[in-house]
Amino acid sequence: MKRIIAVILGLALLACAMTAAAEEETGKVTLGTISINGAFTLQCGLPEGYSTVPVTLSREQVIVLLQSKNPADPVMYLSVAYDETYSGVERMNDLDGEALALLEKTFTDTDPGVEITYGETGYGTLLLIARHNSDTLDYISFLSIYKGYFVEFVLTPSPEAEDQNLTEDQMRLSIDFLTDLDFIPAEEAAAAAPQTYTEPANIGAYNPDTGRIEVSLMTPILVQPEYLQEVLKVGEPIDLGYETITVETIESDEYYQYIINGQYQLKMQEDGLLRLYEFDAETMMEYSEQTPLVTEDTVFIDHIDPETLEALDEPVQYTFEEFLQRRELEATGVGPGFDFSNVTVTIDENGVLLQIDRNYTPWQ
Repeated sequence: MKRIIAVILGLALLACAMTAAAEEETGKVTLGTISINGAFTLQCGLPEGYSTVPVTLSREQVIVLLQSKNPADPVMYLSVAYDETYSGVERMNDLDGEALALLEKTFTDTDPGVEITYGETGYGTLLLIARHNSDTLDYISFLSIYKGYFVEFVLTPSPEAEDQNLTEDQMRLSIDFLTDLDFIPAEEAAAAAPQTYTEPANIGAYNPDTGRIEVSLMTPILVQPEYLQEVLKVGEPIDLGYETITVETIESDEYYQYIINGQYQLKMQEDGLLRLYEFDAETMMEYSEQTPLVTEDTVFIDHIDPETLEALDEPVQYTFEEFLQRRELEATGVGPGFDFSNVTVTIDENGVLLQIDRNYTPWQ
């Protein structure tokens, strides 16, 4: 189950992949398209004064920040994420008491001080409501299920609000938002075409029984400039995956290129987003774990002569089985090895490993 509350409570800098959604003629905003268990375009109405900033947009998950022009208004987050375990669940109303107790436990295990109640949208869809109310921490999380997708809406006080406690009116505003959230069936042909991405990777164990291989990806942190200006502040933490740093200094210029602590650099990309690098090292700083599927079409392309460690004039293509053999041989100390420094993988949006490339690096 892809829960967002733990992420939101520690939020400092989040990745996003698209520009802000535009308003439709219906007066609603299009948030994105999910297409794992059927294809749906998500649309919502917005509370007065609020706008959306996409955080994660993919075919299996959409996370959106809702922020108000009034800095004292509550901050809202919507997450819609597919969970295979609940693929046959039409609505949360279909779950029995035991299944609901398991969902409650996902909240109480994270936060023993949370209070669980239940409500429903204007259309009668069951909502699990998790609320923590204290002097130091106040949030409400609304959880529901639709066609195997978890819908979680989190309401937190703005740090700039004089009163850090949430009101019943704000709670009702959240339920109204969820009532107005539309899952519009989208034709599969209209859904986004399959996409691929290539990232530096460290390749782990291969499981022949499942046909999947463990892959640790080193991916860019992408941020919209306007969102960066709202979130990135001196004294705030940034989670880099392998360590957390505290922002001590921020330098910027007219090109939205930031230097953080004199060590990390945010650079403007052609798509208008900012990418986080280690300053002067061009090293992307966020890590994620995946287990892509290996097929008979998965190939290994070597750009290095493993004996001389020199770049090949023409790369050599191998099967995946030959890759495994080569990796086993090099584990004994022969060749340049396979890690983040010289390996990239190409994976499609269906989680299929298409290609492994080993590239020449002068320091290998």
